[in-house]
This record gives sequence, structure tokens and C-alpha cells, in this order.
Amino acid sequence: MKTNFFSALVLISASHFLTAAPIAPLGKNGHALNLDFEDGSLNDWKVEGNAFEGQPIKDDTVAKRNGPGGTSSHQGQYWIGGYEIGGDDLQGSLTSVPFKVTQRWASFLIAGGNWEKTRVELVDFETGKAFFKVSGEQSENLRPVVVDLEKQLGQEIFIRIVDEQQGGWGHINFDDFKFFAERPKFPNEIDPKKQAVPEADTVLYEGLSPDDAVAKMTVPPGFKATLFAGEPDVKQPIAFAIDHRGRLWVAEAYTYPKRAPEGEGKDRIIVFEDTDGDGKFNKRTVFMEGLNLVSGIELGFGGVYVGAAPYLMFIPIADGDEPKPAGKPEILLDGWDFARDTHETLNSFKWGPDGWLYGCHGVFCPSLVGKPGATESERQWMDAGIWRYHPTKKVFEVFAEGTSNPWGFDFDEHGQLFEEACVIPHLFHMIQGGRYQRQGGEHFAINVDEVARNEKFRDKASRKPIF
Repeated sequence: MKTNFFSALVLISASHFLTAAPIAPLGKNGHALNLDFEDGSLNDWKVEGNAFEGQPIKDDTVAKRNGPGGTSSHQGQYWIGGYEIGGDDLQGSLTSVPFKVTQRWASFLIAGGNWEKTRVELVDFETGKAFFKVSGEQSENLRPVVVDLEKQLGQEIFIRIVDEQQGGWGHINFDDFKFFAERPKFPNEIDPKKQAVPEADTVLYEGLSPDDAVAKMTVPPGFKATLFAGEPDVKQPIAFAIDHRGRLWVAEAYTYPKRAPEGEGKDRIIVFEDTDGDGKFNKRTVFMEGLNLVSGIELGFGGVYVGAAPYLMFIPIADGDEPKPAGKPEILLDGWDFARDTHETLNSFKWGPDGWLYGCHGVFCPSLVGKPGATESERQWMDAGIWRYHPTKKVFEVFAEGTSNPWGFDFDEHGQLFEEACVIPHLFHMIQGGRYQRQGGEHFAINVDEVARNEKFRDKASRKPIF
């Protein structure tokens, strides 16, 4: 029985390679085109925009930054990794030179965002029209796509790799375009016909005014939606909180996605108040301007807690009917990362039933958080998870660690914390001290005491464990 099973495995593997012999497309001078990037350059490609500057990528940088379980699955040494150099916010395209279709079948590797704006196109050279499009699957793991080119046999086509998307998964990965005489079979290939790719600019009711947008909302029976504030009275809102007087405090994020030089921040906090109870504001006050990369806000203890990486700040509020600062912002903590994915940094502030201020933090912007002036050994590593800060003891700690980019959480009637995240499974019940599935990276020590204990068993010079 064991012998038969082994033989079956050998036959399956052999049949795969026998029917999948790749053929490199040729240029007009008869040379094999650089459609697998194995010469380490972008020869045979035209670059537009800045999304693909510095490409191709050598070796598996995905595994290096994502840790165990993360991989690029590229072919050979070189590949196109849209995130690896410029992140998600750059835009542009790569266009190959035209080449003749000499075989019916082709395949290539693709990964990245599943947006219509992050795609690979095959284009008819004569008409300039794309006859095939496919996007990624919200993964860095390159997977094969097979294309039937029967209608294009003998004609010239070219490849266009497009990145017009910014923000989460706003990038595309690509590698290894090849022809085949027979249809190749891959166990993990993407079927473009089954992709649910969001179309660009097809948002229902897009472009409506604030009043018209509210009128189009649907809500459960017994509920009603009204417009409290809209443009131009509020712009770029990224976080809000409600005080004990029912006033709405809104952080407007004009600096995002990149932190401005010190002193040049353009973010601000504005306060809306409904004094006659009709569900619409009739009083608007600018509380503070000149903030930089604001991402979270909460009220309490006589002031406003503001997240603006690299800082968690506290701005005291003067008593009275006119909301205004009672002093300059106090830096409670620093070390929050702002050089990587700024949409992942400290956010979603909320008071817990235990009196601590809770917040979220994403997976790909690791921070070393501590009081201003603290040494590295006195700081706490923080990436994916939920953190909390005690307002009177001035203590920061990780509540639970893991998930991906948590962008919201709440407590139930029993004080249990539930968090929602992106990419991986989306809803988590978070228990203090717990470690949860991660999108990438490794689990870490969740308090400074753990770090100190671990350091006792590490050689200070080599940083290797001592046993």
C-alpha cells in the first residue's frame, strides 16, 4: 500500500511537469524578453509614475518582514513587489514591449490588492484595448493565472501592470510571464471568473451632497438617520468623541498619510454642539489647530487625549461654554511609529469599564512606546493588538496581542472586549494577556517585565540566548 501511494505521487508530479513546459516570449530581435525579471532589471519594460521605482525585488522580502507564514512565492531570484519599496500609497504602471503570441496558453504570477485599480492587463497592441484583466487576492503570496490566447495567436500583445490604488492593499505583485503549448495545470491557480473584484468608481450614490446621502440611507425599522454635520462644516474626519454635555469633538486629518515636518501639521479638532435639540449642530468651535497626523481622540479627566504618532498627548480643556485649551499639549507617551503604514498606528480610543483608556494598533508599524526620555529597555514593543493607558497612574501596557489592523472594538455588558480587524478573520474576543492569530510578524513580550526577564538569558554582546 505504501509503495502504490509513493508511485502515485511520482506520477502526479511527473505529469504536471510534462504538460507544463514554459516557453519564453521573444522580442523582435529574437531574444527572450525579460518578463520574469531574471536579469535583475526592468529591461523590456516602460515605467510610469513611482509605484515601481527601484524594482525588481530580489529574494523573498515578504518572509523577512512578515515572519513565519509569510512568503512571496516568486519564481527565480527577481520579481515585482509593489509594496516592498514604497508601500501602498505610490501609483504608476509597468508596460512591457509588444511581442507576438506564438502559443495558445500563457501563465503568470500575481498577488497584491483585489482592487480594480491594482491589476494586470493583457492588451492588444493594434487596438490598445485590454482583452484580459485580473487582480490579486489580498495576499502577498504570488499565485498563477492561466490565460487562453487562442484568439490572439499570431498577433502582438503587451502586458500592463497597473497600480492606481492608495491605502490598504494598494499595491500589486507580478512575476514570470510564460507561454505554453498545452494548458498548464497549477493546484493553486487563480480563476479570474470567480474573482469578486471591486470595480473602480462604481459606488452606489457616489457624489451626493451630505443631505442627499442621508436621504438615501436605509436603516432598521424604528430608526431614523439625520444629518448632524457635513461638508463644508466638517472635512476629513478621522475620529470623534462625545463629551458629558453631548458635544461632538471631531479630529480632522489633513496631514495624513504622511507626518509633516515638526511645526507644519495641518490637523485640527473642532467641536459641534446642538443647543436646540433638533439633531443638527448650530454651534461650531475650532478647539485647536496645527496638530500633526492625528489618528485618535477621546475625552476625560478634564482634557482631550489625542493620538498623533509618535505621540499620545493630553490637552487640558478650560472650563466654560466655549471649548478651548487650558494649556499646551502634554506628551504622555512617545515612540509610536509613523514611518511605515500610518493608517495602522494608534487609533479607536475608548474608555474601558476598568477606567483605562484603550486603543488599537496595527501590524506593520512596530512601535517602541514609553514615557518621553525613556530608554529602549524601559519601552514596550507594540504592533498588532489592543493597548491601554491608565490616566492617573500613567502606566502603559499591552492588553492583548495579535490580529492584523484592528480598527474598532467595544465592550459588552459583561466587560468583555470584542475587536474587529482586517484581512484575516475579522472578529476577535480579546482576553487580557491573550495572544491571537497574526497577519504577519511574530508574537512579542507584552510587558516590560517580560522583556527584562528575557534579557537575563541573553548575552549582551552577541544578543544570543544563554543556556
